[in-house]
Amino acid sequence: MNTSVCDAYVSEVLRFRKALNLTSVSDHDEFVRRFISPSLALLKWMPEHGRVLDIGSGMGVPGMPLLLANRGLYGLLVERRKKRAEFLRHIVRSLDLNAEVFDADINHLPCLSADVCVARAVSDERVLLNMCTGHARDSAIAVLPVPVVSRAVSVNGWNSFDESLVDINGTPQLIRCYRYEAGRVSRET
Repeated sequence: MNTSVCDAYVSEVLRFRKALNLTSVSDHDEFVRRFISPSLALLKWMPEHGRVLDIGSGMGVPGMPLLLANRGLYGLLVERRKKRAEFLRHIVRSLDLNAEVFDADINHLPCLSADVCVARAVSDERVLLNMCTGHARDSAIAVLPVPVVSRAVSVNGWNSFDESLVDINGTPQLIRCYRYEAGRVSRET
């Protein structure tokens, strides 16, 4: 990842953090540790090219770091809070990212045809996968940071196919992946 572009993103988040209530973190290095590094842990499952749907994008995590690290990805950033969505548009323009920002509830948008769905701290897995269903292409994947003690869920059309316990700055984080197969019923996992 281009460090100067990542630094520009972090600087903008920190500049607008109070006005838009983006984060309580005010230190650059702390922001990278808490938000950038965990986002980049998802890269292992990202295609070289494809449409990545970030549900509840907020300040752009995990979507923005993924787009900054892999310029072949096209971002679909969904944030229902108008001011935060406008902030995301500012970042997309400023950093010349391949992305669209939607200031709407994910459940009120037409199909976005995503290859990959990601989210951070939006909802539990079952609810999140149901949100992804209306926007996922057949064989799309959902890559979700989940609690370490959690178990894969069963949701129609989504099957767990991989999970990995990764070390994020000394803290274990479980990342679970699901594949969507339209018209198929998930098996219990």
